[in-house]
Amino acid sequence: MDKKRFITSIGKFLLRFFVLTLIFVYGFANVTEYNNLKPIVSDLTAKLIEGTQAKDSNNQQVMESITQQCKNTDKIVIPLGSESLTIDCKEVQAKGGGAALSQYMSDALSNILLKDYYKNYDCSPIGCITSLVFSRNPENLSFMISAQMNLFLKTLIPYLAIGIVLSLFILIYSIRETFAIFKEVGMTLLSAGVPFLLLLLLQYREQLLVSTGILSGKEDFLRSANEFISGSVYNVVNLYLIMYGIVFIVGAAFAITGYIGLKKCGTGNQKTV
Repeated sequence: MDKKRFITSIGKFLLRFFVLTLIFVYGFANVTEYNNLKPIVSDLTAKLIEGTQAKDSNNQQVMESITQQCKNTDKIVIPLGSESLTIDCKEVQAKGGGAALSQYMSDALSNILLKDYYKNYDCSPIGCITSLVFSRNPENLSFMISAQMNLFLKTLIPYLAIGIVLSLFILIYSIRETFAIFKEVGMTLLSAGVPFLLLLLLQYREQLLVSTGILSGKEDFLRSANEFISGSVYNVVNLYLIMYGIVFIVGAAFAITGYIGLKKCGTGNQKTV
């Protein structure tokens, strides 16, 4: 591989890396904003409780037992490892008894999960993440959905944007031919935008898979997807769909422009930059 191709490969790798990382970081920064995170956590815990009730008769019996106990006591404390879930029976009864118990437990679990959102962690963001990944320290698990993590992600965004600009400069420097630059940048962005196609299939699964006859719509995994990808979770999927979609469309436009330009001008008469 000659020097020019090597530098071009480095530029393409860096561009793909910075684009994908920027999308992930920006999306996760949006998700970990407290006002966005709370409904997501509430939605997920509610689906988890409803799902375990529907699939496990023992869990359903537990819920019925709690409902019965609430008729004879004011509070019920359920131990959850180092935490405990306190059920205010008067509040549950006031909201409709057993019918409101699942939602009450979902809200209570959400509050437990988010209680350390504003906690000041002793470790640095990199230190906390490293400790969690390599040491499997459960104490730092809540850091991933904390205000400190959210701030760290936001500080990364400008640097990732600069990384994209530098990657483009590397490609311009190594290629120096206008339409070839368009083609290489476009193809790189297209590869970075591939998750758009997967998310598109996931988002419009009914229209693309059921209406066309590929699936019947009765498959268990499809019903599970329909239940899971709704509410606040749907908004998260849609956010990433839009971002990857922008990258994919821009990449396609650049690639088409490059290929058409190269075809019209010929490789020997390209305009240099």
